[in-house]
Amino acid sequence: MLSLHPRFEIDEDRGVIIEKEGPTTSQLLDSGDESEASEEERTEPDLDVYADALLLVDALERHGVEVLEEMETDALVNLYTLLSDVQRNANDLRQDVADVLLNRLHHDRPVNGPFGSVQRTTRRNRSLKDDEEVLETLEEAGIDRERVLGVDRGKVDDALEVTELSESDVYQVEESEYVRKAEVDEERKETRLQGLKDQLAAAEGDEAEELREEIEELEDRIEELTEFKSGSQFHTRAGSEP
Repeated sequence: MLSLHPRFEIDEDRGVIIEKEGPTTSQLLDSGDESEASEEERTEPDLDVYADALLLVDALERHGVEVLEEMETDALVNLYTLLSDVQRNANDLRQDVADVLLNRLHHDRPVNGPFGSVQRTTRRNRSLKDDEEVLETLEEAGIDRERVLGVDRGKVDDALEVTELSESDVYQVEESEYVRKAEVDEERKETRLQGLKDQLAAAEGDEAEELREEIEELEDRIEELTEFKSGSQFHTRAGSEP
């Protein structure tokens, strides 16, 4: 949850998290001229995915998700529900972002950002023209229409409704079980979300010392994760071992 707090930002170059006197404008530290930094404070976005992401982070931190088999059923239900909500809302936002990006990317070369890159690409979608037009075109090319005529699933379903045939008479039916989200307790989610926001607000007071300890732990983790070892160095060491 610390990484979501507006008073902390990440210096990727140095591999540290820095506590600020007030809210920051970005989670990433701007390594450029600080005088050009925006004075606009970070604000809470009115997005479903933001609220669900906060709840998901909280659930992941409170439960031992490394071994799912050892989790209680109610915790697994909550985790699945939140994952489903985040996936749906994140995908909706992802599509909105893609629509805007599409108007800004005018070539097929990748465009880089701090966390990755994207590029404009083309997808081909095919759909048949009118049936009779297709059949006439193929016949003119010497292809008999019987060779391309097949069973229409929609027409088969219509036929089942007006006959005594059963579904198994014309379909191979296989059943598989899966989990789906049945309902969401939005009131319970909103209550928990408000509690998380209150905790973040209280971090500026009583929990400041605890947060500073978390900063030191996270800095150590970042340093370990960002430590770079070249492939040649790895292979040299591996080859020198007995």
